Amino acid sequence: MHKGIFSIPVYKANEPMFKIFDEVTSQVINADKWGVNEAFFGEHITDKHEKITSSLLMVSSLAKLTNKIKLGTLTTNLNFYKPAISAAMISMADNLTKGRLMLGIGSGANMSDIESVDLAKENNHALTLESEQIIQKLLSSDDKIDIASKNFRISTKEFGDKELGLGYFNRLYNNRDNLEIIMPALNKNSYNVKLCAKNKWTIVISNFCSEEIIDDHINNYLKNSPLNEDEAYKKIKLSKLIFANKQKDKGIDLLLSKKSPFMEVVDIIFRKLKKFNRHSCFGDKIEDSYTACKKTVLFGSPEDLSNEINKKYKKLSSIVYVLVPLTGDKNFDNSFELFSKDVSI
Repeated sequence: MHKGIFSIPVYKANEPMFKIFDEVTSQVINADKWGVNEAFFGEHITDKHEKITSSLLMVSSLAKLTNKIKLGTLTTNLNFYKPAISAAMISMADNLTKGRLMLGIGSGANMSDIESVDLAKENNHALTLESEQIIQKLLSSDDKIDIASKNFRISTKEFGDKELGLGYFNRLYNNRDNLEIIMPALNKNSYNVKLCAKNKWTIVISNFCSEEIIDDHINNYLKNSPLNEDEAYKKIKLSKLIFANKQKDKGIDLLLSKKSPFMEVVDIIFRKLKKFNRHSCFGDKIEDSYTACKKTVLFGSPEDLSNEINKKYKKLSSIVYVLVPLTGDKNFDNSFELFSKDVSI
């Protein structure tokens, strides 16, 4: 099992964007230095709390500031762009990172984002999958392009020129063909899980899922995957809010206190999901953020966390630590470093 991090990120609405990006950048640089294997970034275009508007831009900005850590989008919403634009940006990001890009794909979690690009009445999931198939062709093409699908037309036949090098798409780093495709898994009986299993793609189980739904996602992936069990498990990642703290007796009180960044993050997300009646991922009959936080956040000493993670999740590909805003309180701010250095998995 590997360690990863996920910067959604969830901050106060009035927090300046540049400060958020500076903080995320420093956290990822530390993760790279501390041996964390992978880092993921969220993407929302009309959200005052989650201010990364392009996960590919975030990946690209960190390409030359990091050395080994894989950098992933979670997600690049392919339905928002024409496939030619997406393919060009994906190729550039992968070459900037020298093959460290992991491509998380989605169709937009926020309805306000979908509305803003005039797609509220469209089948966005279908658009994303249609776009993904075209992008794969563009990234592997050595010739001029002429592709027509249900919703897209991509051609460079008329104005392409071989002698001038016009009409040709750039490929992935070193012409690699092993770009990892990832989708998120949230609510029970997720279509994404079954789709990814059949395609041998990776899933990242949401940090807001109850243990029951985590088990549901894992079982559905194993059931629908053509891979053997060990190989299938290596396609499943679990993101988690994790509070590592050496003050064992005070852990739960700190976690659920008013100054807790974990409590703040859960509260913001819980209220968003509840507005659209999608909060069942937190578990049955969870109707407030306090209970949701208590039920879904892992907390304890590094030793306790090591034991719990290895007992429950040791077969999975990675455990992905969800970053929370820094507060100036070492009880909270040291959590990620403790996870990176002292939690053994």
